[in-house]
Amino acid sequence: MEEKRIPRAWIGQDLVLCRTGTEAWELVILKEVNELGIAYAYKSGEVRGRSVFVPWTSVNWMRPPIPEDQEAP
Repeated sequence: MEEKRIPRAWIGQDLVLCRTGTEAWELVILKEVNELGIAYAYKSGEVRGRSVFVPWTSVNWMRPPIPEDQEAP
């Protein structure tokens, strides 16, 4: 059995994502990971549920959310 490594192990999970060039973060669902970048769906706002692809150069950091993230506006 192949062990899934981060970030592939996070596919299908909620994540906090910070994109390059901003300090703001977004709550997303990770959909796909490949050598080019990641695809995710927004969890809130006007674009909730929409899928987006971003190249690795646009990803500053990502991590699983903590309870305080879920309460943020």
